[in-house]
Order: sequence, then C-alpha cells, then structure tokens
Amino acid sequence: MSSASRDINDLFDEIVLTEEKHARLGYSEGIRDGRAQGNQEGYQLGYAQGVQLGEELGAIYGQVVAQQQLPHTKKLLRTLQQLRELIEQFPRNNNPEADIIGAVEQIRTTHRRLCALLGTKKVALQKPITHEHKDFSF
Repeated sequence: MSSASRDINDLFDEIVLTEEKHARLGYSEGIRDGRAQGNQEGYQLGYAQGVQLGEELGAIYGQVVAQQQLPHTKKLLRTLQQLRELIEQFPRNNNPEADIIGAVEQIRTTHRRLCALLGTKKVALQKPITHEHKDFSF
C-alpha cells in the first residue's frame, strides 16, 4: 500500500464527522434564526401590551386630574393624590429590576378604591363599534 491511499476506516470516520459537523452548524443556525424571529414576535407583543396599558393608565390619570379640580373630602383628595403619584412614578423605560406588574396592580387597586369613594363604577375604555355581519351560510 502506498502512503497516498487511505485506510477505509479513516474515510468512514471522516464521513461520520462531516455529518456531525453539518448537524452542529445547522443547529447553531437554527438557534440564531429562532432567536431573531422570537425577538421580533416578543417586541410586537410587548409593544401591543404597552399601548394597551398606556391607554388604561392615561384614562385613569385623566380621571384623577379632572377629579382633583372638584371639591372633595380630605380622604378622597388623599386617594386622588396617591393615585396620581403612583401613575407619575410608573417606570417609563426598560428597567429589568422594576416591578411593573406590582405597580400596575397597586394602581388598579387604588383606582378601585377611588371609584368606591366616588360612588362610581370603573368605566372601561370605549372600544370602537364595529358592524360585523355574521355568516349564517352553510
């Protein structure tokens, strides 16, 4: 045998290693593409949720500012001021250590207390009226 010829076992090992190398490369590429796609989906979901939360907090804040212009008891004025401060202190940037869920719950709880003190029901945001027609065909 000449030195130019290779052992059959070396050839088989090379084939197996090539397959493993391509599998590793495919896995790495799939992870990279999946992360990019997941980041985009996460961004879109977070943006939509943020807009919805912003509308809710804006409506509550508007109610608080309007009510602060009217004469009320000291207890009600304290609750209005507390709610206003909670909304003004709500995080407006990405801070991983901020307790956004806790802050939202505290705002909602204080808003429910305010509605009880005012003797009003919590008013949901108005959704646009759509005229959808049901399809009763078979």
